[in-house]
Amino acid sequence: MTDFYKQIIDELKELYINNDNILAAWEGGSAATGYLDKYSDLDLALITTDEKVEDIFELTEKFLQDNYGISHKFRMPEPNWHGHSQCFYKLKRSPEFFYVDFLIEKESAKNRFTESDRHGKSIIWFDKNNLIDPTPTPEEEIEAKCKKQYKLMSTLLPFMEMDIAKQIIRGNAIDAINIYNGLLNRLASMLNIKYRSHKFDFGMRYYYRDLPKKEIAFIEDISFVKELNDLKVKLPKAINKYQELIEELGKKYK
Repeated sequence: MTDFYKQIIDELKELYINNDNILAAWEGGSAATGYLDKYSDLDLALITTDEKVEDIFELTEKFLQDNYGISHKFRMPEPNWHGHSQCFYKLKRSPEFFYVDFLIEKESAKNRFTESDRHGKSIIWFDKNNLIDPTPTPEEEIEAKCKKQYKLMSTLLPFMEMDIAKQIIRGNAIDAINIYNGLLNRLASMLNIKYRSHKFDFGMRYYYRDLPKKEIAFIEDISFVKELNDLKVKLPKAINKYQELIEELGKKYK
């Protein structure tokens, strides 16, 4: 933890702790997963009373502006995919790669992003009403979601394979590589189901932490494509791996 990181979290804790409308506060992200380093951003989450979400955004933004200056701000459009309110802040007076990823969850919300199997061990600042639940995702829920994901990913392969082949024949390198990248993302889902089913929907995020080195080396090899002739070499490797996973995982999820 850098001196700057410690300073800003101490100041934010002091800002929030006595506010009756802020019921809980914690750090997620790299702090929760044990990978905090000098390049890390601050993944900050709050639970607030339902009617005070915007007030807490205003409170936080005023603090950041007054103490560090805000150079860039991005508020996620709502309704957000996860149902919460989220904003990103890049500060004028902070380390080069630091920003604040700020999430506010209403008290009435259900999905807290605190399941320990998916999001690590939350660094809890305070929890006034015992709202933070680190309980891992139930195995039956994971299995049901993986089965649904497997069915979707396994049925898409023939169509993606055809579309890539057509674009190669046409000489459309951009289209071919674009579709190929989509295929790799779906291959990633299959690898997730095999090696880290609780993170089946994480794509390639954190692969270096969770997958065997041989799989990392394979993904690196097939991911970097220079031109169409290179794609012609790497596409069969990706297809074969995909088909192997369909057969292997089908024994459990088909």
